[in-house]
Amino acid sequence: MKEEQTDRSCSKLFAAGNNRPLLVVIVLLLLVIIWLLIKPPIPLLPKPPLQDGPPKPKMVDRIRSLAGVVESYRSNPHLDINAIQIKTSPAGVKTFDFRPHMAKAITQTTKIGDSVTVTYAIHPNDEEVGYQLIAIKNSITGKSDLLKDIPPPPDVPNHNTEQFKLSSPVVLTDKYGGIVALRKNDLLFHFKPGLVDNISSLIKQSKQFDLIAVHRTDDQGFININHDKVYIVLSISIDNKTYLVR
Repeated sequence: MKEEQTDRSCSKLFAAGNNRPLLVVIVLLLLVIIWLLIKPPIPLLPKPPLQDGPPKPKMVDRIRSLAGVVESYRSNPHLDINAIQIKTSPAGVKTFDFRPHMAKAITQTTKIGDSVTVTYAIHPNDEEVGYQLIAIKNSITGKSDLLKDIPPPPDVPNHNTEQFKLSSPVVLTDKYGGIVALRKNDLLFHFKPGLVDNISSLIKQSKQFDLIAVHRTDDQGFININHDKVYIVLSISIDNKTYLVR
């Protein structure tokens, strides 16, 4: 009997010795879990702001001013004045672009030969460096124009329509070959860019046209460089087929 009790005691001691590492592991795991539950959260680092390409220069860094003398005005393919040329002593002649509907206000403020100060922005234009007019001041009279204050006109003037029959007019095109207007004597018939591209070959081959158009009056702000009477074309008929172009 004593031997059996001794064997049982030894077995219990052996089993307890084998379970001790497992208990240690369990205790350690419990300590780790408790620490994870009570530790303060680590704040996440903010994500860097997304950027499309290199940082863009601020507009204020691209605004310049200079003084000079008005040398001439330039026009776009529609023959509407949309730029002024200023002659300066250090830089020669520079051209400053503006929207065509601003021409009347600018030409009323400054005349050819006047001394002016211009504020302008440098901007890419057809892969070349161009200058966008922001403001202009007549140094003699003190009159000035801030171009952003000049509102754009309506797309189509609110006037009665008129009908015209044209025979062999001059076809005006832009530098890409797109048709922008028809001109007959001192009448110019203006097409909105891109709206006659699908019939441009037909217009170039034809000689007779029937037009429905609206007169563009001077209060719209535009100035035709030839002082033509300008009409906005609403429809054009060729060979008894009518095309709406506005």
